Amino acid sequence: MKKLFAFTFLLMSYSLAITQDNCNNYWSAISPDGNYIYFSSDRHGGDYEIYRTDIDGTSNLARLTNMPGVNKLYPSVSPDGSLIVFQYGDYGSLAEVYIMNNDGSNLTQLTNNSGYDGYPNFSPDGSKIVFAAWDDSDYPEIFTMNIDGTDRTQLTNEAGAFWQSAPIYNPSGTKIYFSEGFNADDHYVMMDLDGSNWVDITPPNTFGYAESGLQFNSDGSKIIFYTSEWLGYNNGMDIVIADADGSNWNKITNSTNGEYYYVAFFHPVNSKIYYSYWPGGSGKWSINRMNLDGSGSEKISNCSALGIDEECDNKKNLIFPNPSNGIINVDFNKEFSMEIYDFTGRVILRSNTKQTDITQLNAGVYTVIIRDIDNKFIKSEKLLKQ
Repeated sequence: MKKLFAFTFLLMSYSLAITQDNCNNYWSAISPDGNYIYFSSDRHGGDYEIYRTDIDGTSNLARLTNMPGVNKLYPSVSPDGSLIVFQYGDYGSLAEVYIMNNDGSNLTQLTNNSGYDGYPNFSPDGSKIVFAAWDDSDYPEIFTMNIDGTDRTQLTNEAGAFWQSAPIYNPSGTKIYFSEGFNADDHYVMMDLDGSNWVDITPPNTFGYAESGLQFNSDGSKIIFYTSEWLGYNNGMDIVIADADGSNWNKITNSTNGEYYYVAFFHPVNSKIYYSYWPGGSGKWSINRMNLDGSGSEKISNCSALGIDEECDNKKNLIFPNPSNGIINVDFNKEFSMEIYDFTGRVILRSNTKQTDITQLNAGVYTVIIRDIDNKFIKSEKLLKQ
């Protein structure tokens, strides 16, 4: 049974700048050392891409993906901080799981099928990824795979319209938690690593009341998740901290008027919570942080499209001629590396020379990313191969 503790606090002295934002910042995954935030943003216009900043939310902004056409969502950081796994595409048959280095290099597609693959998270030892997917089911089930995409294994197989989604390992790696229900009445369940021995962590809900987005603190003693328990379907979400067995609920936000206090992460060092917030209406998603009791909330994201690693974005194009059907030149006076991506996000050509022959490429539009000798992002440009 839920045991709700009341806190006396004043929630959310948000800056009026929220209403002035012209972009969305969403899903603030924290690096294991607590130094970086990885998140999705549409600040460059169009689709959501994966970005990284220092833990203050603004310093040393780096754009890690540039894959036009679909949103890049739900970044998750490996236990050693070296890798990022994320969902490529919105919920649906186009969604796949990708992995990359924490600077955006070595982007690799891990799944490739006609059903949904998404919402990935690493195992505590970094060897496995747990994710939600369709294969033979019309609704998502829980799967695992190795971090190279091999050994795809289905763990759940519920009949009917039940959804099994939003999976995550506990920090000891002995259990998997996941959200289970009809999507509008999800609750959290814990199971063994082979999919057996289900135990309810939050009580089953009636339609319109649901929990999702569960995360753990560092030692695995606490969980944090968002819920519509107090507001119901499409009316807003609040954040709750509880013990790992689901007991002792502490509601730390107080949503009103359709506000969404969304997926939250414990910081591993500074006793802060980082979460996504939407004020409702025509407002934009922002990355916020607050104390463990919900006090001291502040918005830390902005909509700058220019970070320390993107200082060339407003300068002249670095690639010429463009369009091209033969040799392209790179006008950059330092050592660099160049990657050319096709529309699926696959790297099809790499070069570190000022002249590169692209005659072997098929005609079409490609994305070129240039990085410096330290592998820092310098510039991305569209390339038209004639």
